[in-house]
Amino acid sequence: MWLPLLLALVAKADIKFSRTVDTVEAGTSGTATLDHDCSSSDAYGSNDCDLKWGSTYNATINIVTNEVLYHNSTVTVDMKIDSIIPFKFSCAACDANCTIDIPIVKKTETFAMPDCPIAGGLNLTQTFTLPSSSPSPVKASVSGTAEITNGVGTTVAHVTATGSIS
Repeated sequence: MWLPLLLALVAKADIKFSRTVDTVEAGTSGTATLDHDCSSSDAYGSNDCDLKWGSTYNATINIVTNEVLYHNSTVTVDMKIDSIIPFKFSCAACDANCTIDIPIVKKTETFAMPDCPIAGGLNLTQTFTLPSSSPSPVKASVSGTAEITNGVGTTVAHVTATGSIS
């Protein structure tokens, strides 16, 4: 589920990022990995990544869960760019398009979320290539959280992330 967000961000700029998985519901596990340019990894996948201009990456997300996510489950992102500019959105976790407005580059991106229900897990693989040079006019930092909740509002996973875009 995080792959579209990652792709929307990396399509706009070279990115350095790290993340901490704060909460994972019992019975849920998963990894998000990139095939290169990450200096560490843990039980949740790649971390401390520095994506390079013009490089091609293979991203893989594998999630195993006892939870069943329906159309009323959500993915919510609450971040700040340069500690000031809000970057927030909330989308249905499945069976819908997710539309986000990306500050600074002033671009709107829409992508399809997976089909509902998401039961037992999810496996996604995507190859993407960064542009050869930055389309962004400015450098920026980003920090905040992302969360997946089920239809009754229980947190399935909560992640804190920091990064820089240049």
